[in-house]
Amino acid sequence: MKKLLLLVLAFPMSSWALITARANYTGIVAKDALTDVCKGKSCEGQTPGMVPLYGLGADVLVSLPLVPVGFGLRTEKLKLEVEKDGIEGEAHLNRTAILANYRLINTIVHLGPIISYGIDHSAGVRVAQGGSNVVDYSGGTLTSYTVGMELEVKPLIVLPLIVGAEAGLIQTKWKDATDSVSGNKKDIDLSGNYIKFFLGLDI
Repeated sequence: MKKLLLLVLAFPMSSWALITARANYTGIVAKDALTDVCKGKSCEGQTPGMVPLYGLGADVLVSLPLVPVGFGLRTEKLKLEVEKDGIEGEAHLNRTAILANYRLINTIVHLGPIISYGIDHSAGVRVAQGGSNVVDYSGGTLTSYTVGMELEVKPLIVLPLIVGAEAGLIQTKWKDATDSVSGNKKDIDLSGNYIKFFLGLDI
């Protein structure tokens, strides 16, 4: 009896889900996504300082019964489009990451920390003025990771449908991005806060 009590205290109650598959919508407020690439250029001081990258993605997580730890993959395609006083800014970030979560509560409500580490990336940032590109960065090497908290709810207990949200921090470092206009290389920081809303199945 004591061993059973210790087991219950050590591990949250599980919903017995083996696979979680969900689609998500993400927004990231990237730090200096456009203003940084415009330093020393004619567009400096004319682009918005904080602009969101947004887009769709998907997660697949696998866990074992009665074990509140899950592992899986995440893929997301994010973009940014903005226009201000004749300045056009575009950016994109495509990311595939390994994913892990720990559910402090794992019943009808799922709550706990979640982390990811990027294993494949592509990105680009372009700023145009008067129809001509001022900067157009691509290539280079990207690294990224996220740390956040997720909350899932099963609104219909008899069905495996889940809805929820996740929020946290993303660190994305882009080294040696190459500007096709000038040929110069630059390190760009696409880090910021993020939020996700998702809909999926727990089966």
